[in-house]
Amino acid sequence: MNPNEPARSHVYLHNNIFFSRAVDAGLDTFKIIQGDGAARKSANREARNVGVIHRLDVRGLYTLGTVLIDHLGTRFVCQSIVPGILNGDKAHTLAYGAVEALSELQCDEEMHKLLENSLGEECMVATRATLARPLSEERMEDIKQFKSSLPPSIINARDESNVQDDGEVKVNNICGPVEMKGIIGADKRKYVLDCARLTPRDANWVSKSNGGTGNWEEVDSSSSDLIPSNLDDDEWTAAVLRPELVTSYADEKLKGFLLARQAKEADKLAKANEAKKEETDPSTDASDKEQEGLDAKKLAEEKAEADKELRKEEEEFVQTLRYNVNVFLPHVKSIENVDKDAYDKLQKDEEEARKLASYLWNTVLPDVTNKLRMDNGKSQQIPVDGKSLTEFLHKRGINCRYLGRLADLAKIEEQKDIDAEKAYEENKKENKLPRFRMPLCWLELLECEMVARAAKHVLDSYLLENGSTAAVQPAQTIASLLSAVVSSVEEETAAETELRIAINGVDVIDADAMNALTLFDVGGNGDAVNKPVRGRADIWADIVKEVGRRFRYTLSLYNNNNTGNRSLHTPLLRRICQRSGIRIVAKKYDIGGKYVSGGGNTVAGGLNYTYPISSVDILDVLPLIKHAASTGEEGFSPCRFDANNTSSLHIVLADGKALNDAAIRCLNSGNISIAADYAQEAVSFYQRVIDSPLHVQIVKCIHLLSKCHFFVQDHDAAILSSLKYLALSVSLGGFDSMEALTAHSQLSDAYFAAGKVKEGIKHLRAAQFLMEYLGGGHYSQLAATYYKIGTQYIEGEKLQDALSFYSASQNKRSDDRMIDGICASSAAMAFAHLGKFSEASEEEKTAYQLYLTMLGEDHERTKISSSSLLQFMRYSLEQRKLATAQKTKLTKEMEADAIAASIKAEEDMEEAKKKQKKKKKKATGNKSNENASETPQPTPIAAS
Repeated sequence: MNPNEPARSHVYLHNNIFFSRAVDAGLDTFKIIQGDGAARKSANREARNVGVIHRLDVRGLYTLGTVLIDHLGTRFVCQSIVPGILNGDKAHTLAYGAVEALSELQCDEEMHKLLENSLGEECMVATRATLARPLSEERMEDIKQFKSSLPPSIINARDESNVQDDGEVKVNNICGPVEMKGIIGADKRKYVLDCARLTPRDANWVSKSNGGTGNWEEVDSSSSDLIPSNLDDDEWTAAVLRPELVTSYADEKLKGFLLARQAKEADKLAKANEAKKEETDPSTDASDKEQEGLDAKKLAEEKAEADKELRKEEEEFVQTLRYNVNVFLPHVKSIENVDKDAYDKLQKDEEEARKLASYLWNTVLPDVTNKLRMDNGKSQQIPVDGKSLTEFLHKRGINCRYLGRLADLAKIEEQKDIDAEKAYEENKKENKLPRFRMPLCWLELLECEMVARAAKHVLDSYLLENGSTAAVQPAQTIASLLSAVVSSVEEETAAETELRIAINGVDVIDADAMNALTLFDVGGNGDAVNKPVRGRADIWADIVKEVGRRFRYTLSLYNNNNTGNRSLHTPLLRRICQRSGIRIVAKKYDIGGKYVSGGGNTVAGGLNYTYPISSVDILDVLPLIKHAASTGEEGFSPCRFDANNTSSLHIVLADGKALNDAAIRCLNSGNISIAADYAQEAVSFYQRVIDSPLHVQIVKCIHLLSKCHFFVQDHDAAILSSLKYLALSVSLGGFDSMEALTAHSQLSDAYFAAGKVKEGIKHLRAAQFLMEYLGGGHYSQLAATYYKIGTQYIEGEKLQDALSFYSASQNKRSDDRMIDGICASSAAMAFAHLGKFSEASEEEKTAYQLYLTMLGEDHERTKISSSSLLQFMRYSLEQRKLATAQKTKLTKEMEADAIAASIKAEEDMEEAKKKQKKKKKKATGNKSNENASETPQPTPIAAS
């Protein structure tokens, strides 16, 4: 629609839908932020706020259908058009805000009233006086210079009739962000556009010199050159606080207000009673009705006055819960010399925004860390992957840009554990070990998510940097980055590459494979020069730099050899592919091995070979979409176009959500049967409207329904609902998702409750596998899960199998040392049933030492363990004595047998000797006879 402007600013129209890039298009339109990063973030905020306004369902106020698309490094904004906006200014009217940079802000009274009723009352957005021309003089001058450099064809195509400044300083009351626009379309409906903020800007990400809290400046980051020394980044101008945090802070303020009012009323009542006692005179006639009437009238007047004062206090308090969303804005004029009252309100608003940001920094973030340490997943399961981590943080009002701060707090807690164990080893009598330890998986998960998010932005920058070349062959860039991320520090040498190829072979990228990985007709003149393929060092340098800029954190578990095997390479690869829409071949990769980049430029338009992930392993790059009315907590979801495609846009249905919320409330209050009815009705409603069970809300309702059946001990219904929950969770999120893990755990509990141990163990083993696969070997629930499996084998009298799982549980680091003690006690009992009292004594001794250290000598569990240990030791001693006696008896029997064998051998020898002598004597006699027979006889002389 605007071919004369730069290509990045082009707007396209198709099927009455505007398509544009989420980039900083220049200074010719009215906006506060600048920079592509801020524009990209602002587009995301705007889409979310459009959904919020849509769900408010305010009569007479309308929004535009909005969808964001992320694909190959570019974010596109797709919006339906305002009726009549293509037919000239006569068909539509600007009623609120400004379009042109030099125009005045418009403020239609009827439009303002609608916004007050919607954003003001429902979203607690404050109405504040704002200059009609709020931009600073420097910004206005930059805009004028920019406009003067534009071609005449562009200037003439725009209507700038409202940009003339008559010199009069005007002030308008604005409810909402100053960039927001209200347009009356040709259909006479009022539409809201560009609503980029419904909460204040985050003061923690504003430099202290510009009015911020200074919390980040107080954190010592001088030891790392990768963390910026200041917060002067255009992207942080679009960093706002989450509405969940505003709600949490409002609850805390309300609690304090009610407590203060209660104390005030109690003090007032005490003073009134004291005054009444002083005024009471025993000699006064109690039957004086006139005086009683006067007292009653006075009391009624005092009560009315008190009620009036109370309502006034409540109204004033409610006004303090409204926040100015236009605080800490850059490039705006000060209103101090125009309206002093408005300026004073702005100062109070900024102070309240600083308190809100400090509440997040000083209260919410430490509370999350402490609860993870002390709770150990009892009340809520610790997130197992990046998606569940994002939902976990957002529910608590924490933006993901605080991942670095949470990681710093986790490091502090881990160091406390190390110091406590060191002190205990030095002096076991005086020092005690704390029961709970900081889960190691928390820091691992935080760093994995930071690397995944940073790698996604680095990949986007590579694709944008390469331009049409990357659009032609994006698989080369993607495979190179993925291989570098999931490999070890060292790169493979030429000799090692030759040896590996000789053993395993190599994926040869032939012409057909290269054509399959090439996109044709993507524009350009065909004379672009391919960019060099980056090596591992360059890629990781960019990732580490992005982590330092985006999260103000220095990685400690990745890209070095001193991590103690704590880097989660497989979950990292999975998370990067999720956030970038990448689909790769399902096969076994050499994760954590050495890296081959291919190096240099691509040759003759071909693709370089990378390892462990090559270009032929990249199957597809799916567009990621986010609908303004979608229910996904994380936002973007992949859009597929195959035959098995499920709906990527999970739209909120208000009636179904209301039923689901009612079911949750009933379940929490103990009305399980009513909760089950609500959940079943919500499922039926969704299925009638959507005509498919593959919807996020349906999965949540079935999960709730299975809980209800389980609580009322309807085992068959609980198993059936849990099976449905598992099938839908796998269909929506895959078998390796947090929902699938929860479904396996719940299904195993249902089977165990129904007495079907074999089926229950099958699904519990599946949950254990997913915990270890997604969360790593240090996941906090692994030890308890192995122990639970062993307990089921104990009940099935399979003691050897149970001991194997108890041993696996003890080999895993448990964050609750009581689990170690309980597991050791259970293993001792299993050994005792097998008659191995010596092994049972060793296991029980371990349990006793843990109980004694954590619970003390007087605790009941310690006493029971001590009694069991003495009993096992006694049995072991008796067993050893019996074994010694048996051994002695066996030794004597063996000695007697040896003596008997010796005697028998001697007798046999004597007998043999006798036989030998007899045989020899017989042989000698035979020889004499033979000699005698051989002697010649004398010839007799004949008689003469």
